[in-house]
Amino acid sequence: MNLMPDTAGRRHWSTAGVAPGQALAYWIDTVCDRFLALDIDTPASQAFSAALDQVELGVTTANFIHAAPQHVRRTPARIARSGEATFVLLQLRNGHMQLAQGGGSVQVSAGQSVLINAAEPYELQCPVATSALALRLPGPWLTRWLPDPERHALHRFDSGSWNTALNAALASLDPDACDSLALPRGAVAEQLAALLTLAIGRDATFTPDYRLIDALRATLRERLHESDLTPLAVAQQHRISLRRLHYAFADAQATFSGSLMQCRLERARELLSEPRLSSLPVAEIAARCGLPDPSHFARRFRAAYGLAPLAFRVGTLGRRH
Repeated sequence: MNLMPDTAGRRHWSTAGVAPGQALAYWIDTVCDRFLALDIDTPASQAFSAALDQVELGVTTANFIHAAPQHVRRTPARIARSGEATFVLLQLRNGHMQLAQGGGSVQVSAGQSVLINAAEPYELQCPVATSALALRLPGPWLTRWLPDPERHALHRFDSGSWNTALNAALASLDPDACDSLALPRGAVAEQLAALLTLAIGRDATFTPDYRLIDALRATLRERLHESDLTPLAVAQQHRISLRRLHYAFADAQATFSGSLMQCRLERARELLSEPRLSSLPVAEIAARCGLPDPSHFARRFRAAYGLAPLAFRVGTLGRRH
C-alpha cells in the first residue's frame, strides 16, 4: 500500500495488502503514476507481487523496484502522454532480463547496467523475479553530460575501467543509504552522471560535426574581444554540453583555447595592418582583441608571426607607401 513519505523524501508502495486479483492493476497504476507510464503484464496475474521505493536525488529520481516476473512495454501511446524526454539508467541487482529498443536488444544480468531512452518505445522481458535500481534522468539535464544521449540507448555497462566504477556507485545506493549521504543528493546525481559519461567514453563511431565547429569558430571571432570568454559561455550559446564543445574542437585537431587565441591574433594582425588605425596604440589593439596584457600579447604575436606587433605594423604599413 502507499505509505506517506518520510522526512527525507522517501516513498514506498507495495502490493502487500492488496487483493491478489487486484495486485497487477495496482502495480500498473503505481508505476505509471510514480515512475514511468508503462504497459505491464505477467504470467502470474493471480500471484503477482511488487514493491517500489522512491528517493529524490536532486533533479533525478532513484526507483528501487522488486517485482515478480513481468513483461514491460513502453508504447508510443504512453510516450505521447509523458511530456519531456527522459532516460533511465537501470541496474539489475537480481534476476535477468532482455531489453529491446530501436531494432536492437541486449541481455542484462545481475550487476550490469543499461541506459534506456524512455522517449522511444521499448520492451523489457523479465522471466524471473527481479530487483533493480532505475535512475530516472531528465533529458535536458543529461545532455549537460552527454551531447546526444539517444545514441547511447541500449549501452550496457559490464566490467572494466569506468564501467566497474559506475556499477559500484549504483550498487552502493539503497533507500536507507540515501538517508545518510555525505554529499547533497543533487551532488550525488551529478557524480553519477559524470561516471556514466566516463563509462560510455568516446564513441568510436562519432562523426565530426563540421557545421558545429564552423559555427563555434564564428562565435569565437564574434566574441574574441571578451577577455573572459569561457568554453561554458560558448557551449551555452550553442545549447550544447561542454563535453560536446571540446569534442568538436578535438575532431578538428584543435582546442578551444588554441582556436580562440588564433582568432584573436588574426584579428590583431588585421587591425595592425589597417592604415586608418596607425595611431592607435598597440596596447589598445591588444585589448580590443581580448588580450589586455600587452606583454602577453606581444609574446604570442611574435611566436605566431615572427615579429613583435609594432615591428609588424611598421613593416606592413611601410610597404604600402
